[in-house]
This record gives sequence, structure tokens and C-alpha cells, in this order.
Amino acid sequence: MRFLKNIKLIFRNLGKNKTVTGLNIFGLTVGLTTSMLVFFYVMKEKSTDKFIPSVEKIYCLTNEGEIYLSQNMVNLVKEEIPEIDKITYCSVDWSPQIFLDKEDQKFKVEKMLTADSSFFRVFQFKAVWGNPATALNASNKLVITRSLSEKIFGTENPVGKTVIYNATYLQGEPLEISAVIEDFPQASSWDFEAVLSFQTNYKIDWYVRNMQHWGTQNYKGFVRINENLSQEQVLSKLSSISLDKVPDDIKSDIKFSLYPYSNIYFDLPELTILKHGNRLTVSIIGITGLLILLLACINYVNMVTAQREKRNKSIGLIKIMGGNRKKVIEIITTESFMQVIIASFISLFLAEILLPTFNNLTSSSYTLSEFISIKYILLLLFIIIVMIAITGIIPGMIFSKQSPHLLLKGQLGTRKGNNSSRNALLIFQFIVTIALISSIFVINKQGRFLQSQDLGFDKSSIIYANTNNKIDKNVETLKNELQQIPGIDDFTFSQTVLVDNDQNWGRGIINKGENYDVHFSKLSVAPNFFSFFGINIKEGRTFNENSKKNKEYIFNQTAKKQFKIENIENAKLESTNPHEGHVVGIIEDYNFESLHVPIRAAGYMCSGECDEVLYLKLNNSNITDFNNTIHQVENIWNKISPDFPMEYQFLDKKWEAHYSKDNQFQKTISYTTIISLLLSCLGLVGLTFYVMEQKIKEIGVRKVNGAKITEILTMLNKDFIKWVVFAFVIACPVAWFTMNKWLENFAYKTELSWWIFALAGAVTLIIALATVSWQSWRAANKNPVEALRYE
Repeated sequence: MRFLKNIKLIFRNLGKNKTVTGLNIFGLTVGLTTSMLVFFYVMKEKSTDKFIPSVEKIYCLTNEGEIYLSQNMVNLVKEEIPEIDKITYCSVDWSPQIFLDKEDQKFKVEKMLTADSSFFRVFQFKAVWGNPATALNASNKLVITRSLSEKIFGTENPVGKTVIYNATYLQGEPLEISAVIEDFPQASSWDFEAVLSFQTNYKIDWYVRNMQHWGTQNYKGFVRINENLSQEQVLSKLSSISLDKVPDDIKSDIKFSLYPYSNIYFDLPELTILKHGNRLTVSIIGITGLLILLLACINYVNMVTAQREKRNKSIGLIKIMGGNRKKVIEIITTESFMQVIIASFISLFLAEILLPTFNNLTSSSYTLSEFISIKYILLLLFIIIVMIAITGIIPGMIFSKQSPHLLLKGQLGTRKGNNSSRNALLIFQFIVTIALISSIFVINKQGRFLQSQDLGFDKSSIIYANTNNKIDKNVETLKNELQQIPGIDDFTFSQTVLVDNDQNWGRGIINKGENYDVHFSKLSVAPNFFSFFGINIKEGRTFNENSKKNKEYIFNQTAKKQFKIENIENAKLESTNPHEGHVVGIIEDYNFESLHVPIRAAGYMCSGECDEVLYLKLNNSNITDFNNTIHQVENIWNKISPDFPMEYQFLDKKWEAHYSKDNQFQKTISYTTIISLLLSCLGLVGLTFYVMEQKIKEIGVRKVNGAKITEILTMLNKDFIKWVVFAFVIACPVAWFTMNKWLENFAYKTELSWWIFALAGAVTLIIALATVSWQSWRAANKNPVEALRYE
């Protein structure tokens, strides 16, 4: 009965000032919805790969601190350290187009790995059908995910069934489905649809030659350490591993180590076989979510305490009727509880509406069912409890500590302690707002800097598509037909995509008679590759008709400097044929990788007239001409290669994909900045209510004595200006430090200009003054008689 009376009293109090109640619930809803979504994202990022059994016992095998290994290197560790019985190597399948045929149906596989037989013994993913641990023990075996299985076979068990494998480099191979694994959860750095047994590709001659070469380091190795071994014991064995089986020219390059798999997601972005996150970015987003929640709670406290004068008599009556301080806190907290609960239900409804946008923003695929899982419900309950503690107990303590006779007589006056606390909360809001506005200015400036950076090659109006064996055999026909299309200015070929090359070589070089080993990013290209992309030859010459036969090389400027080549005539890569391997040219450095990293040493070989990627430079001025050109190219392509359709992409879009995480971060901070501004404005409204109530008598006296409206506005607004300036002084170093750390993710970065922080402070000041000026103007224009009578 008592509880029902309290509820009735609370609803009566809330209904007395519908505007304030509405603003309170709105602010709490915005804060709760935003923080809830942000915390869910941070939890997902922080728990990445934790679903893998004994993930703490898995390590990435590295060599000289690099993640690139040859098959022979991994096999050496396996043979020389038998205590490690679970070691694997894998790579993204090099075929750009892969189809699985079942009867008359073709199914495109977008993401496939090629791995040895131990892959699923190291990574023990949950099985749906079959035994993944033994599923790759022979040639022509395929493990697929549940989603791909359902797409091809429906709900039936496909283990033991056969599909026909048709890929760019190998066609007509029957593959046995040997196991099906569960789809990966949200928090997974792995993202593939199928894993093919390595032995299947042994039918490709060039694949076998590359695989057998110690210097062809295109694989990634992983180790699962036995329970009775420690990382230190394995590192000790790796440091003393026997190199008797290693060729003499490779021995100096062997220095194995281990990198904890649990740290890879954030700390080893060069391991491109996996998805990656940025630890600092996730931390910033998480802190931003926490600040948004605090802003919402602070707004509530300010708004409630701003109504103190209107609540004093009701609180005084409760105390006169025998209610102690605990009773007052209980009523205020219950009032807060009711508003937080209402806000929580609205937040859940909003979260469902915003889910598609949130998934798009974070590159996730959350479903509503995941939001009602145990861990997320516990998180939501924790957030609600924290909000109730802040929004209920703090105002309750403020209202409950006064004596009842002072509350009823309205003789409390202005308490300096309360004002200081309230001002401190408002300053905190300004600090958050200025820091976020500064951050978004820096992020946008860095984005513009990256877009304006001269990459050293032309990527505009260029599309590319992966070729295949049919195209290779009929390349002259293709070239002749392409030359007849008016919408095409030029075309060229390369082994892999210019801005997505994962070929890494270790070779011996002879420079001025001295032999030593070098490592570089290797790319085979057509003779006109450099002129097509506008890449300048700085020294020597480009490739010619004899370059492929003579196995000539061209290096970039970074390689020349790193390899200490003073004269290219004195440099050649080691070869059994003295006429092969000469360095014939040096090209100008260009960024073939993201601007997060500096330019690496790169070497180029001539692949002749055709290779695995075709580039087309178009001259179309409108979409109609572009579509017409593409239609003509596709008609030619389909006549030559009917089984592998032309799947073209824009080169500039491929380049922009390097910055998808940065764009995601930019959008997230932009949205949270807008939300923080909104909440800060609500906080200002709450404090303005309080200030105007406190200064009604002073305003009336000043107006009676002839004060102008501008003088009144100056008096009312000067404190807000002072608070913004104070917050500016604190926010600037915080924002500078945070953004400086974020910019360390880029090898090429903009400067942290002073005007960014000054502009952020000015924007905050303008918004603050605009928010409070309406209330100030109303108070300044109020009839002084009414103001004095009110007092």
C-alpha cells in the first residue's frame, strides 16, 4: 500500500512539470540508446576470437619479426620440434574466381582459404557435420561453413557428397565435402566460407614450384602449444633450432619467434588473412559511449536540481509528516527509477529501429536476438543501475539534507557548494563537447589529407578484372578487340591487384660482387605497366620484349636505398644463369599499400603480354558511355571465357577500402559529437532554469534602477562564457594527446593545427550562448514588478 502511495505521489510530481519530465526522459533515452549500442560494439571488439577453445595457447609463427613464411620454414619447425604437434600453414586461395558446381547449378565462393591438414587441429572451430580435425588429410577435400552448406545442399548433411571445383587456375576437379563447421560469430577475426586441402593445388605446376622455394614466403603459420609446454620453452627450442636442412643462402634469414594469437586482432594488422581492429580507436569509442552516458545523467541531475525551488515545499511536507532523510532519497530515487525504466523501454525500441544503421556503421550483422542474450542483458542492467545511482541518489541527497522549516519557508538561499557542484558538472559537459568537436575536426582534416596525398600513380577512371586460363590462351584476340573499343584509352596486366599485393620474396642479391639476402614485395607486370599508371622511371629503363626471357628486375627507390645499390649495372639477383636476374631500372616510389604504413621495398618482374589482372583505362564522360563500353568488353570476354564471367571493380574504390575502418571511426565520432552537443544543450537548459530562478530578484532590482536589456543579458551570459573558457583550457590538451596518439596509426599524417582547437571552442561557445540566450532574453524582458512580487 505504501509503495502504491509512493508511485502515485511520483506520477503526480512528474505530471506537474511535463516539459521537464519530457526533457529528462528524452535525454536519458538518447544517452542510454547511444551508450548501449556503443558498449555492445566495444564488447564485441574486445571479445574477438575468445570463442576459439584454448585460444591463449595459440600463437602466430613469425620469422625475423615478419609474418610471411615459406612452406619449408613451417615444415622445418614441425620436424625439428616434435613437441609441437599442432602447427599449420595457410593462405587465402590465390584463385580470384571460384565456383562450386552441383549438378546444373553454379555457386560462387567469395572467401576461400587453402590450408594443410593441421588447420582445424590448431583452430578447433565448432563442427556441424563431420570431423574437421581430419577433414583435410588428403587431396580434393573441402570444409565449408553452415551458410555455404545450406546455400548448396539445403538442410541435408553434405559430408561425403561431391561438388565440382572450377577456379581460375584449376578446373573440373571433384571435391568431397569432408566436414561442415558452424558459421563464425560476430566476434571473429576469421571470415571465410570454405577451406581447401593444400594437396589439391599440387596439380598446378607453378604453385608447386613456388611452394618448394625457401624464399617464396607467402604463407602464414600458426602453432597450438601443448598444455604441458610454456611459451618460453617453445621460444627456447625455436632459438636453437637446427638449420642443417636450410640452404646456406637462407640460414642467416631464419630467426623464428611466436606472437600471441589473442593479441593479433589489434596488434598485427599486417596479417591480412584475418580481420583487424584498432585498439586505440575502440578505446576512444568506448570512452565516448561512457561520456555520453554521463552527459545524460548529468543533464538529469542538473534538470532536477534546477527545479529545487519548486520541490522544496513538497519535500518539507514529507519531512514534517515524519519522513526521514532516507525516505526523501527513496522517493527521489524511485522517481528516477521510473523515468529510467521508461527511457529503457523506449531505448530498446529505438535500438531495434537503428539496428540496420548501426550494423552498416560498424560493419556488423547484429540481430535483435543477440541483444537479448544473457551478457547483453547483464550489461543493460548494469547501465540502468549506474544511471539510477547517479540520477536518483545524488539529487535525493541534495534535497534531503535541509531542515523542514527552512524548506517550507523558502529561506534556503543560494548554497555555494551546490552551485559549485552544478557548475563543475556543466564544465565537464563542455569539456566533452569541445574534445569531441576537436577530434572530429582532426579526423576530417586527416581524411582530406589522405585524399589529397599524391600516391605516385594514377588510379582514376581505371577498372580491373581477374583473368583466367582461357583469357591467357586467347590474349591476342582480347587485345585486338579491346583496341577497337573507342571508350578504352589503354590497358595493361599484372600478377595481382596493384594496391592489394601479398606476394613477398626473399632472394639473394649480388651487388658490386658482394652477396647478401634481400626481402621485397614482388609483382609481375606487363611491359607497359609503369607508363599505364604514370609511374616514372628514375634510373635505367623499363621492360622490353626480352625482359621476361632474361628475368629482369626493376626496383623502387626504397629498395635501391635499402639494398645499398649505388649503380644498377653492378646489381643482379642470384641465378644459375649469368644472363638472368639483372636490375635494369629504378622507378619512383609510389604507395602500393595503405598510407598507414611507409613505402616498402618493391621489386618487379616482366610477365610478358598477359597476366592475372587486366586493367582498363576508360575515357567515358557519362554513365551511358560507361555502360556501353562495359557492355562491349563483356561481350568480348564472354565469347572467350564463357565459364568465368568478367567481374570488374574500380581501382579507386579498392584503394578506399584500405580506410574503411577509419571512415567507420569518423562516422562514429561524428554521430557521438552531435549527440553530445544535443545533451550539452539540454544540460544548459536545465542550468538556465536554475540560474534564472536564482536571479529573478536581482534582475528585477536592476531593471527598476534603469538597467538595459543588453546589460541584463551580459550579466546572465558572462558565467556561461567563463565556464566554456575554463572547459576549453582543460579539453585542448586532452583532445591533442588523444588525436596525436590516433595519428600515430598513419605513416603519412596531417599536423595538429592550433586553429582546430580554437574553432572547437568557438563553436561550443556559440552553441552555448544560442541555447541560453532565449531564456536570458525572456528573463531580461520580464516585468520587474512580477519578478519582485514573485520573490
